[in-house]
Amino acid sequence: MPDDTSPSWIRSARNVLGIVVGCVSFPVLVTLGHGLFALAGVSQAPTVSPQEAPEVWQAFMESLTMLELLSASAAHWDGTFLAAALATLISASHKPTSGWVLGGFGLLGGAMNAFMLPGKPTWLMVLDVAFYLPMGWLGAMLVLRLKGQTA
Repeated sequence: MPDDTSPSWIRSARNVLGIVVGCVSFPVLVTLGHGLFALAGVSQAPTVSPQEAPEVWQAFMESLTMLELLSASAAHWDGTFLAAALATLISASHKPTSGWVLGGFGLLGGAMNAFMLPGKPTWLMVLDVAFYLPMGWLGAMLVLRLKGQTA
């Protein structure tokens, strides 16, 4: 990988590539997180979409335990953290910019998810969206520290 003596266009390309790879990997990482929690015994979601059968989703959400509700948020936060770390690993920047971008990307998806699923408790929606930006920043900062760079 080129270091800081590489041309600015290469550093810029690496920064953009890091964010693109992070954005593309984010849904995959979240899906893997949900798969891990499903293996741990968390209830399976209905096979119909919330738009097709909102009453089925309402009943499903109301049947979940607190652990099951929090595990979905944990999968989202883990996906954000890992996507931000991956983006920062590829990036040439010495700043956690890619972490903020991926945290914002996760926040946007989390906010959309919060309003698409009927029956999701308000406290969970607030808690869920509150951690996307910090997880993106933490993922970026971890990689920057491991690279020996400070923000």
